[in-house]
Amino acid sequence: MNEVEVTLHWIYVAIMVLSGISFYVLGKDPKGIPYYKYTIHMFIVFWSALGYSALALNQGTIVVFDQVVHYARYLDWVVTTPLLLLSLCLTAKLTTRNEGWLIGTMIGAQVIMIVTGLVAELSATPAYQYFWYIIGCIALVIVLYVMWKPLLAISQTQGVGIEKVYKASAVYLTVQWILYPVVWLFGQPGLKLFDSFTTTVLFLILPVVSKAGFGFFNLIKLRNLDPKYKPQPKPPHPSKPEYKHTGLAKG
Repeated sequence: MNEVEVTLHWIYVAIMVLSGISFYVLGKDPKGIPYYKYTIHMFIVFWSALGYSALALNQGTIVVFDQVVHYARYLDWVVTTPLLLLSLCLTAKLTTRNEGWLIGTMIGAQVIMIVTGLVAELSATPAYQYFWYIIGCIALVIVLYVMWKPLLAISQTQGVGIEKVYKASAVYLTVQWILYPVVWLFGQPGLKLFDSFTTTVLFLILPVVSKAGFGFFNLIKLRNLDPKYKPQPKPPHPSKPEYKHTGLAKG
């Protein structure tokens, strides 16, 4: 990478680190939203910062068939995109634990999408390359189906407030995840209609918007929900009753 690209990667890392700190600060006053939601988004941006630090240090790449493959991107995506899906699922299921199999289905399909993208970029011939690309696109269709059918239905059972937040969050991620394979196809990994610098810039902008941007978008909308839509505090476990301080001095 040239100096400009290295600088852009360090700017990306800084944005991710600052976003993670911001999620931590927001979590100090969670506004009725489970703290694990904040933790998920902290881990997403910090992991992404590590992956792109490798690229900024001119690591995380390999030359295959005279093409530079940025495998550090895939190491980032294979962890962070399933976590983004987990956050979306937990938005749809904010006050219920039902239909846990949907999370596994979406995360499994998302991992297939990322891994097939890497295999496609490592392929020697266009025929193999686009075979794996198509498999990845099929996996994306499965993700979108689950997102817009069963998960949407679950969000609708919990009131209009959660449904609205879920729909807005699902639209946000749907747009982002359609753009990723489009940039891949027209950029350097695919048809090479974009030059290397343009591809790099696009693969910096997209993760900022889809990771840090989605974290703020989703958490702020949940924080602003009417309290009646938020999870209610759980009562103490029957075997572990709460002991109230009696105010009696020890003898």
